[in-house]
Amino acid sequence: MKQLMCAFVGLAWSLTSWAATPVERILQHWQSPSSDYVMVVAHRAAFMENGQIILPENSLPAIAYAIALGVDMVELDIQATKDGRFVLIHDATVDRTTDGSGAVKDMTFAELRQLRLIDEVTGERTEYRIPSLEEVYAMVKDQIMVNLDPKLNINQLTEALEIAKAQGVEQQIILKEVADTPAQLTAIETLMAELSYPVDFMPMHWDKNGASLQQLRNSFERIQPQAAEMVVGLPQQAKVARTPDGGVLFSPAVKRLAKEYDVHLWVNTLYVDPLLGKPEYLQWNGGRHDVLGLKYPDQVFGFWAEQGATIMQTDEPKFLLDYLKQRGLRTLAP
Repeated sequence: MKQLMCAFVGLAWSLTSWAATPVERILQHWQSPSSDYVMVVAHRAAFMENGQIILPENSLPAIAYAIALGVDMVELDIQATKDGRFVLIHDATVDRTTDGSGAVKDMTFAELRQLRLIDEVTGERTEYRIPSLEEVYAMVKDQIMVNLDPKLNINQLTEALEIAKAQGVEQQIILKEVADTPAQLTAIETLMAELSYPVDFMPMHWDKNGASLQQLRNSFERIQPQAAEMVVGLPQQAKVARTPDGGVLFSPAVKRLAKEYDVHLWVNTLYVDPLLGKPEYLQWNGGRHDVLGLKYPDQVFGFWAEQGATIMQTDEPKFLLDYLKQRGLRTLAP
C-alpha cells in the first residue's frame, strides 16, 4: 500500500510539476528516500548560524528564515495554555525564552501574548511574541514540512491536528515517538488509531536502548513509516570522541532494512541546548555534531551521509544546506 501510494503521488507530482508548490516538491523527496538528496530539518526552526543564536527559537521569524533558506522541514515544540490554546515553546515555563516567568499551563493565551521573546545572548527584549499554532500553520502552508514535538495529551493532540486540517496543512505534518519496546510500539499504534485523520508517524530508536534488527523490522512493518529517527551515541553511553561507524542504528543490516521498507534514516547533529556548558555532551550524536561540523564538515555531515542518513536535523541549516549542495547531495527529483 505504501509503495502504491508513493507511486501515485510521484505520478501526480510529475503531471503537475510545472505548478508544484515548494512543499509538494519536498513531499516527493519525503516519500521517495534517495542518497542523492539529503533532507534538512531545522531544529526549533532556523534560529542559529555559525555557532550563534540569531533569532528566537520556535519563533515566526525563525520559521520564515528556514523557508527562505530552502530547508525541507522545521521541528517545532507545542504546548497548551491554561485556556486550551496551542503555542510554540520548548520549555514548560516561559522563563528562559521570554521576558516573563511562570508555567505555560498556568497562563492564558492572552497573558502569554503580553510577553516578548528575548535575545538569549544579550537578554534583551525583542518585538516577537510566542506564536500561536494557527499563525504557524498559516506561515508554513504550501511552503515546508513540520515535525511536531507536542507536549500534549491525546485529546489536545487531536485538536491540534484538526486545526491543521482546517487550515489545509495536514499533509505537511509528521509526529514522532520512541518505539524501542513492544509496549511503546503498541502505544503508537493505539495513538494513530485514535487520531482524527491519518498522519505520518516517525518512530524514534535510541541506541542506548539496545535496539535490535528485529525490533526495527517490527517498527517498520507495523507503523509503515516514511522515516525513522535514529538517536546515536548519548552522553551516558559514548566512550570515545566519535563513533567510527554510526553504531548499531547505522549498521549495514539496518541500511538494508531501510532500503527494503523504503524508509529514511534520520540523524541529529544538534548543539544540545547548546551543550549546556557540559563538555561530556559533545558525545551526543556519536560525537559528530554541529560544533565539529562547522570546522570539519566531512567528519560530520559527510560521514552521516556515507552511513546512509537521508535526513539530518541540525541547528546549522544554512551551513548544512551549502555543504550538501557542494557535495552533490541535494539533487532535485526530475
